[in-house]
Formats: sequence, structure tokens, C-alpha cells
Amino acid sequence: MKRLLIILILTFSFQSGTKADDIRDFEIEGMSIGDSLLDFFNEQEIESIEPTIYPDSDKFYDLAITSNKFDDFDQVTFGIKKNDKKYTINSLVGDLYFENAFLECMKQKKEILKDISALFPTQKKSDYKYVYKAIDDGKSYAEITEFEFKNNDFVKIFCVSWTKESKQKRGFGDMLSVGAVNKEYMTWINNEAY
Repeated sequence: MKRLLIILILTFSFQSGTKADDIRDFEIEGMSIGDSLLDFFNEQEIESIEPTIYPDSDKFYDLAITSNKFDDFDQVTFGIKKNDKKYTINSLVGDLYFENAFLECMKQKKEILKDISALFPTQKKSDYKYVYKAIDDGKSYAEITEFEFKNNDFVKIFCVSWTKESKQKRGFGDMLSVGAVNKEYMTWINNEAY
């Protein structure tokens, strides 16, 4: 029943009377690309979070935050540029955990996708499967739908299916992610981070 309520909350939170053509029009938990994380958390809270640093480049880092301030997601991860004291949000991803319920995740993705498609009807949309080879055993995968903006920013929604081994070894669980990523962060994650 709780998941049904979350579906309804997420569905209605993406609806808008106007069509969006700027990634900053897209919000997760009231936050958008370009906002300062300091508008939502104080510096002490931010600094207390262990960042995720990527192996081949430290131009950006991620902060995964679980907070009672969030209504719709179990966790939100923020991509922040190194040495940015304003903590400008370059990547913003909300996660909902499904443990061992990938099919339920895909069902919820389909519902949310209807509203995101209505919000971004003119953006280029593509669907694909991504296999995690660099950070996993090559058997875990994500079913991704992304909306590409003319300036190469992206909004993505995807479900991840981790293998049993990955779940045990790393504590991963199947999850639904909804995110917005600016061009600079996307270029970095695709070409430099790994």
C-alpha cells in the first residue's frame, strides 16, 4: 500500500500545467539542477557525508543523502564539482528501493514515465539497456529511458537489476532512479570518471 501511495505522489509531483524545455524546470524533492545544496542542508550536514569519489577523475564527487526532509525518495544523490563552496547541484538523482522486485520497479517506471513524457514532449527520448561491466560482474543491468535536451542536459528514469552476488557482496538492491544531469557532469561521468 505504501508503494501505491509513493506512485501517486511521484506521478502528481511531475505534472505541470506547462511544458518544460529547461532542465532547471525539473524538480526532485523541490530541488533542481543549478540550485545550491546549501539552500536545503547546512554546510555541517553536507560536510558530514562521506563523498563518492570516482577512480579516474575527481573533478566531481557524489553525495548520497538519506533524510527525513525527503517525501518521495529513499535517497537523493547530488553531483557536486570539486572545490565548489556553493555546492551547486550538477546531478540530482532520487532513488526508491525495491529489494528483489525488479518487475514492480519496471511497472512503477512505466507510470512515472507517462508524466515525464508529458512534461518533456519535445525532448529527444531514447530507451536502452546498460550493463554494469566497469563496477560489477557484467550481469547486473539497468533499463533506462532518457530525455536529451538541445543543450545536452539529460533527464533519466531507470530501474536497476543487481545480481544476487552484487546484492550480497555490496549490499545493493534493485531500485528505481529518477534524475537530472547537466551536460558537464554527463560528459565527465561518461568519459573521465572510470
